Amino acid sequence: MNIVEMESVLTDKTMRSVKLPFEIPQVYGFLGHAYVLGILQPFEYAQPWIHTSYIQLFIAKHYLNDLQEYRLDFYPDLMIAYNNMPWLMYKHSDKVLLDQLGVDIHRYLITQLEREYYVVTYVDEFYIHNSICYQENHFVHDIFIYGYDLDRQIYHVAIFDKNRQFTMQEVTFEQFDQAYTSQGKSTQSLISSCKRMEPSNYENSKYGSGVGRFDFDLQLMINVLSDYLEGRNSTERLRIQQQPMEGYFGVEIYPYLQEFVTRVIEGVQNFDVRQLHILWEHKKMMVARIEYLQQLGYLREETSLLSEAKRLEKQAYTYRNLMLKGFMSQNRNILHPLVNSLEEMLIAEKALITQLIEELRK
Repeated sequence: MNIVEMESVLTDKTMRSVKLPFEIPQVYGFLGHAYVLGILQPFEYAQPWIHTSYIQLFIAKHYLNDLQEYRLDFYPDLMIAYNNMPWLMYKHSDKVLLDQLGVDIHRYLITQLEREYYVVTYVDEFYIHNSICYQENHFVHDIFIYGYDLDRQIYHVAIFDKNRQFTMQEVTFEQFDQAYTSQGKSTQSLISSCKRMEPSNYENSKYGSGVGRFDFDLQLMINVLSDYLEGRNSTERLRIQQQPMEGYFGVEIYPYLQEFVTRVIEGVQNFDVRQLHILWEHKKMMVARIEYLQQLGYLREETSLLSEAKRLEKQAYTYRNLMLKGFMSQNRNILHPLVNSLEEMLIAEKALITQLIEELRK
């Protein structure tokens, strides 16, 4: 498709380039979180939701039992493919449907971006410059597209780069075309689009303006913190909406992290940095949460909670880097200290959250 044909899809012919707001997110261990936070975290109205949502952790039982995967994640596990969060309006399609309708992917992307919709789809990273797999391995993975430039013939995208860092990059139309078409239409065919909404956009909604609101609720935050501290299954609270999920929640994840590290040391489990990366992001979000609560006046400026949370965050980052170092050097023995260190972190975190709940209840 040439540039003239691409221009023809524009509603506003002057919009030869679009770059929707997006920033490096606080959480990016799993991309569902990265996409959502990269869009929402700059906005004040989203802060109560962010600081209440990123408290609980879980390991799903079916991943552990069926796949032998210690998949640690935040709960809820907010994948962008599902319409389960405020201020994002979703539209879904798939590659098979677009192909059957004869819709060119570039026309589709440019039309969506011009309408201020971010787009996620799947590509073969073998063709994506500066990705981990570029020109080395065929690997189908999702890609987040937040802009285009017709004159330069590039898309603005967010991906993990060759250094395994979540970064904002540029991909040429030609590269994208190769990456999009090479992996076929039979698997990983989802194309998901979302548009950021302001709370005011919901004022005339037939469902009421409350659809676009998430007011800060101190008791709700205390409840979720208590769930984490007591290892309670938070999905039990949602029985009216869904069957509770089987898994290990809150502090109950620590023995399984220790088990995972032990299995890596023994050589029966592959290296995987994601678990300890998510653990680090969890501690990072706790630091941000305490600072947010101080701003709101629920915690004293002189509280000792912040320095202790920062200490745990620094420790978790060290654990993450040790796992990464072990992977890069293929040295499993350097992981031995992690088992006891995780036990020490569990004890310290229990004390921290207990104190946090006590101070919030005053």
